[in-house]
Amino acid sequence: MQSPLHVAANFGHVNFTNKLIEKKPKLVEVVDQIKRSSPLHIACAEGHLQIVKTLLGVNSSICYTHDQDGKTPVHVAAINGQIDVLGALLNVEPQAARERTMGGESVLHLCVKHKQPEALRFLVKTINDGELLNFDDAVGNTVLHLAVAAKQPEMVEIIILHPKIKKNAVNKNGLTVVDTHKQSRKDSTQDKKIWILLNRANVLPAKEALKTTKDRAWLEDRRTSLMVVASLIATMAFQVGINPPGGVWQDKKTYTSQQDIKFFGLQKDHIAYAGTSVWSYGHHFDYNIVLVSNTVGLISSLSVILLLISGLPCKRYLISILRIILWISVTATTLTYLFSVSNLTYGEGGIWTALGISVVAWLGLMGSILVGHFLRFIWKLISWLRRQSIMMYYLIWPKNTTNESNLIDSV
Repeated sequence: MQSPLHVAANFGHVNFTNKLIEKKPKLVEVVDQIKRSSPLHIACAEGHLQIVKTLLGVNSSICYTHDQDGKTPVHVAAINGQIDVLGALLNVEPQAARERTMGGESVLHLCVKHKQPEALRFLVKTINDGELLNFDDAVGNTVLHLAVAAKQPEMVEIIILHPKIKKNAVNKNGLTVVDTHKQSRKDSTQDKKIWILLNRANVLPAKEALKTTKDRAWLEDRRTSLMVVASLIATMAFQVGINPPGGVWQDKKTYTSQQDIKFFGLQKDHIAYAGTSVWSYGHHFDYNIVLVSNTVGLISSLSVILLLISGLPCKRYLISILRIILWISVTATTLTYLFSVSNLTYGEGGIWTALGISVVAWLGLMGSILVGHFLRFIWKLISWLRRQSIMMYYLIWPKNTTNESNLIDSV
């Protein structure tokens, strides 16, 4: 059963509406007992803009009222193509556009479903909400899925050109919009226009889209791992640089004792300056090797950090370059450790055997990694050459298409 305000809103009686609201403002919240629709639902459906503004002025929260089908006044206005009414509603309550129906449909879904391209154009242009543009319904279809399935090239163009739209979204059936188009494609003008739009936007099939998503996740994981390792190596190299193995002279002193001269490898009447490395006086060669290897480790690790934070696109080739730089950094850090330990050890002992075994094991590990990557590269190159030769063969000598596809799939 409807209230008098429902009737006034239906027929567009502005003066009568104002009188009713003046007498009893609560009428704006009363809903129809059958359809559960409010006066605002009815005014939006009929396009009575002045009444809509009047009702919103009393209580704007009625924009969120759902009828028996789960539709709000925003949904009703979109379904009926009432663009001016939509503008009035969203101007007062912008978040009302995010409400969904009982079937999980957004206001954009309803525009496509009820063939209202102008309402869709207005909403896409007005609402710069990436999440709303990519809402999916109960079966995972985005508004772009629906527009393609409904064969509405005008709507497809409106949606696909928006920078925040996820063109390669996959629904619950594992289909992107390209797969949806292929399943229902016919030799019609609409289908041809849609196909051109999808190609221009570089929309991918589900198989390729999922692979691209996995590749991005893989690259992000590798990027994070490289950043952590590079930061740790840079920290260690920095500490070795400011705290060299063997320590530093604590004060300025002239050493004349034969025992000190022999122990430190100094010359007679040697002057030691406070804060300088002990090794830099008596063990020039060993200290220089440690200094060079440690500097290489520091610079290479800092280079990795700089490249990762530089904003360059994180592609596979960049990850490969960063890996090589980190191999150099890790190797330099290993050399720094080996020379430091060997010079800090006094006399003979098992440390030399341990160091020798470590060097051999390290060289073996690095060699295995290099050989593995080389073999992997050769295998990929051979596979690529096989695919190219097969494609060239069938371009020059056309054969049965079934045999061709089977042979290519086998590769």
